[in-house]
Amino acid sequence: MPINIPHIKVFVLYLLSIATFFASLNQNIYTPIIPLIRDTFSVSINWVNFTVSSFIFIIAMMQIILGTVIDSKNQKRLILISLVTISISTIICAYTPNFILFMIARIIQAIGTGIIPLVTINMIAQLFEGEARGRAMGTYQILLTLAPAISPILGGLIGQYYGYRGIFLFLFLISVSLLILIAYFLPDDEKNNAQGKTISFFKNYIAIFSNYLGVSIIIVSFFVFFIYFAILVYLPILLNDHYHVPLKIIGFLYLPLTVSMILGSMLFKNLQKKLSLTILFIAVLLLMPLQVILFSLLHTKSIIGLSIILFGYGMTVGFSPPLFSTIISNEYSENRGTALGLFNFIRYLGMAVGGMLTGLYNILPSTSVFFFLGISLFLASILHYRNLKNRFS
Repeated sequence: MPINIPHIKVFVLYLLSIATFFASLNQNIYTPIIPLIRDTFSVSINWVNFTVSSFIFIIAMMQIILGTVIDSKNQKRLILISLVTISISTIICAYTPNFILFMIARIIQAIGTGIIPLVTINMIAQLFEGEARGRAMGTYQILLTLAPAISPILGGLIGQYYGYRGIFLFLFLISVSLLILIAYFLPDDEKNNAQGKTISFFKNYIAIFSNYLGVSIIIVSFFVFFIYFAILVYLPILLNDHYHVPLKIIGFLYLPLTVSMILGSMLFKNLQKKLSLTILFIAVLLLMPLQVILFSLLHTKSIIGLSIILFGYGMTVGFSPPLFSTIISNEYSENRGTALGLFNFIRYLGMAVGGMLTGLYNILPSTSVFFFLGISLFLASILHYRNLKNRFS
């Protein structure tokens, strides 16, 4: 993607980041209207929950499917196809009276949505190099982090006044607007058009798994997002059952965690100019498990202490994705798309599995669950730390 004019690069960066924000909005704006969907279509809550879990699963699978071919495809065309797919399926979701058709359209919407994160992060990695790539990944992550915080609030407000149809029409208007902007302003991916070749599936993954640093990032990212979502789904239970916080207030208590994650991404943008990415990765390896252990020991002691712990933990979680994606982009030049696709897949897989831990809290004390997770992450981190230290000493 040969763009050499700085202000055009910045515009393209924000356009791609907003597209990724929209992809996350598609996923998260739906949550507050789950009861409304259930009542409108007169179906069980299990069917509605299926539309939520299948959406995440399909996005995860798209990262693997698309990752093996993305480096040889016209990526502007891919993102345009995704937005057309989202636009059509969103209109169907808005107006169909049939739940089966609604569910199918939501699945198609997930396929279109799943294309966006991988294409945008790969295009950003191609567009920027060196320190500028780290800054760009930080900006990308800041906008991506905003979506889970804003989406439930938007979904609740639009759903209250305009129903579920209003939400899907809102998504339709954004998708059409992005479609027009990207069609006119995003440059064609000339490099990939010229290549016109696809490395075989097995050669791609042999190359990825031959790089120790890249594999370490991918493994650690699973644990990071697994534990993050385990904490995320446990927080409402903790706040309601232990601290007796009213349900209408709980949603707003997620905002400090989101703010700290944004600050973490901003901190990465500044630190990556002064310290090597390997040193920053080692710092995350050592700091994050200690924070999880601290959370396990103190999360039931005081809501103020809990807030402080979550703020520090959120900083580290926000710091991690731009760090991980920058290192992966640097380590894999020939098969970057496949590596980023695998990275995104592992992230989503960690989120999906971590969200399933809620049932454990009825069997084991939460302190034991999170202490075990913290110790496990610490042991894994020590192993990677020793190997990285030997490699770069």
